[in-house]
Amino acid sequence: MLLDHQNIEPCIDLNNRSKKNTTTESDIHISPTGIPICPKGNEMKPTGFDISQDRRKWRCSLTCGYSDAKYGRTYHTHSSDNLRLFPRTARGSEKWKLIYKRCTSIERSNKQEKIDYKFESGRHRSTMMWYIRIYGIMTCQHMYAWYVSQKDEWDKLKATICPTVA
Repeated sequence: MLLDHQNIEPCIDLNNRSKKNTTTESDIHISPTGIPICPKGNEMKPTGFDISQDRRKWRCSLTCGYSDAKYGRTYHTHSSDNLRLFPRTARGSEKWKLIYKRCTSIERSNKQEKIDYKFESGRHRSTMMWYIRIYGIMTCQHMYAWYVSQKDEWDKLKATICPTVA
């Protein structure tokens, strides 16, 4: 897979419309949130990620009483089986939150370029004109972000220079 080759961690949202469990080849089902469910109906607990096998390990608690093994019933999920359900980084972890925040900020930036600045409204024939347009839009985005980060200081400066305007 190209993402694996480029060492890129995808951040794919779960499909909120799916409310049913997914079946597997064994007696384990997968919840819509990507957590395996033991045959007794309990969610299994994550016990780590095996890098060499590229899989996450899950364990059914001993209190469930389903397995006779002293460690309890185990199940492995592979990212290659379903990248949306089984990401490499566990959902809810600090690393996942950081990756997700980065992905959503990029999506907001793309939305601003396409919709707010009407990137696709240009009727250019040459590639150079499209580059000039996107560079202009990116400059506007940068100026806006700079303005927002400095807004409090500018308001204070304006209040000291022109107290009647504020």
